[in-house]
Amino acid sequence: MAWSKKGCVGVRMVRSPQAALRWGGMLSLALVFCVLTNGCALLNNLTHETRPTSTPAAGDGLLPGQERWKDGVSSFLFGTNDTQEWSEDNIETNPAVQQALKAAHFTLLRTFFFAHSLADGHATTDAELEQRIATVEKSGMVCLGVLFDITNVPFIEHVVRLLGPRCNLYEFGNEPDLGDGAGHDQYSLQTYLKQWNTVIPQLRSINPQAKFIGPATYTPQGNFCHYRDDGSNSCYLQDFLMGVKASGVLPDAVSFHDYPCYQETEASCLAKASSYAEATAQVKDWVNSILGKNLPVGITEWNYDPGVPPPNYGDDFMTRFSTDALHAMIQAKLDFAAQFDALSYSGYGAQDLFDLEHQDQPKPQYYAIKAVIDAYYP
Repeated sequence: MAWSKKGCVGVRMVRSPQAALRWGGMLSLALVFCVLTNGCALLNNLTHETRPTSTPAAGDGLLPGQERWKDGVSSFLFGTNDTQEWSEDNIETNPAVQQALKAAHFTLLRTFFFAHSLADGHATTDAELEQRIATVEKSGMVCLGVLFDITNVPFIEHVVRLLGPRCNLYEFGNEPDLGDGAGHDQYSLQTYLKQWNTVIPQLRSINPQAKFIGPATYTPQGNFCHYRDDGSNSCYLQDFLMGVKASGVLPDAVSFHDYPCYQETEASCLAKASSYAEATAQVKDWVNSILGKNLPVGITEWNYDPGVPPPNYGDDFMTRFSTDALHAMIQAKLDFAAQFDALSYSGYGAQDLFDLEHQDQPKPQYYAIKAVIDAYYP
């Protein structure tokens, strides 16, 4: 659903276990609400807690593995996602898909490190962690690991320690302001900040080269919006920035998700492809105004619609929307982005770059992204 500067946002709910992920479950909007509370007490509580110190985030330089391509375009705009696998045929088991991504010069693979499988609940093994990182490497991409279970500190520390220099980019949690409706709850801002301020310094000591990113909100502004007596308002992402400014445990980059359409007409949805530029500019402005400095900003999940499944507007639409969306990101000088997703049967396969029903052939969105890569690849 399109985001609103006024703070009204949509809650997406999971429809079935099989459909459980759009990020990790194909989510659909179920209700719209505005949370009208006074956030002053919240922020006062956050800023007066005792917090550990941490090495400040790096300046405005490139992230590990990032390059500048033609016209200064960030190489990391051309990423995709490897989420929970809902089919035995997926990016991790299909060498042809990995080679197709590598041949097209996709650059960033956002891969989820779950403590337990969302499909059947079994504990993730080291072999499964190795398979995920090997998929990144075989696809010729850079790892952006999602530390999904933010309260399972032993598992998170194990992942960072096990992978070492093979993964130097991590996102802390996934849509903590939303929850997936399948047993994984929302994390209040207080809980998320408490974990961030406690765990991130520990992870930085394990891998000093790694960069840590948050808060991965489900829209550019995030949930839990509130209004103040002076007429101002803020939501999860802004309040996260205010919280880390107070604690001193700054992120190395800031991330959010953006699916601008929801069950709209094809024309209406296509017109929103350019909204990625506005969303990027707004988040960059929040980062600069709140933190007093610029940090890399990324959209770590993007596609046209988060429905279950999303509408099928046809091949021409997917080509035009994907091309326009990437050009909007380039115009706004976005630092990194990851289409959702590569091949995991997300949205019953509708959001995959490869077609499970036709021998995993690349779909129009793959070719659209490849064409933009070709235009800027050095």
